[in-house]
Parts: sequence; C-alpha cells; structure tokens
Amino acid sequence: MIQTIRIEPNPNKQRGAALIVSMVLLIIITMLSVTAMRNTNLETKIAVNHQFKELSFRGAENALAIVTGPELDSIGLDIPSTIGNATQNIDFFRTHPGGTPLDPTLSEQPPVSVDVDVLYEDKIDPKEGKGNMLFSGHQLDIITHLFLVDAVGTVGGSGTRTQNRMQVALIRQ
Repeated sequence: MIQTIRIEPNPNKQRGAALIVSMVLLIIITMLSVTAMRNTNLETKIAVNHQFKELSFRGAENALAIVTGPELDSIGLDIPSTIGNATQNIDFFRTHPGGTPLDPTLSEQPPVSVDVDVLYEDKIDPKEGKGNMLFSGHQLDIITHLFLVDAVGTVGGSGTRTQNRMQVALIRQ
C-alpha cells in the first residue's frame, strides 16, 4: 500500500528568503548590464575616433598628392620664393566647401579640411658648385628647389588632426 504524505505550509515559518535571493540576483544582473553598456559606449567612441583619424590622414595624404601632381601651377598653391621663407595655405583642400560635399557619397561623412604649409629649404644649382641631385638613380644637372611641405588634416569640429610631412623637389631648367 502506498501512503501519501501531505505537507501543509506553515505561514509562521516563511521569512522571505526567496525575495532576498531574487533581489541580490537582480542587482548583480543590473550591474553587469550597466558595465556592458559602458564598455559598448567606450568601444563606439574608440571606433569613431579611429574613423576621424583615418579621415584626417586621408585628407592630408590627398593634399600632398595634389601638391606633388603634374599640375602644380593650376592648383593655387602659394609657394615661397626666398630660401628660408614659409607660406601657409589655409583650407587648401576641403571635402565640404560651402557646406556641400564634393561628392554625394561624402554626405554622411563629417567635413575634412587640410592646411598646407610650404617651407623653401634650399636651391641646388650645379653651376654654382652646389652638388647634383639624384632622381630615381639618375643625376640631373639642373636647378632643383627643395621644399618641406606639411599637410595638416582636420575633421569637422572633432579636434582630430593629422600632420603629414614630405620633402618636395621642384625642378626648373
């Protein structure tokens, strides 16, 4: 014969242990959730900062590519004419001139502007006894002007700046 035992709860012996355990678990889960949100926000800021740094770098590289391109006379670059002098070309390159992007695909990106500073370092003239320059392994017996070009890319109002420096030789016959 099977005997059934019936246990009846005694309301006087309940002390609320389940409530305390559930509250502790709720607090732990809340703390883990807040920590995860903070980490996600920090990682998002890091990603945006990296994107801005990359945009400013590409803007500065683009400006240097324009300066070293074949159409130097048509780009409106202010070049110093005396050794030791420097010129500043503010907003030499902008992705959003007048607030409108140059390319519609750039409409989602923040505006990038690039300032270009040009320092006239030296003039090398083989006729004056200053050495010859080697370009791609070939010696040239012509006047060479050496410039130090700094391109500083800035992204919108973020304060992100990247400086690229290049020595540029202009050859004049």
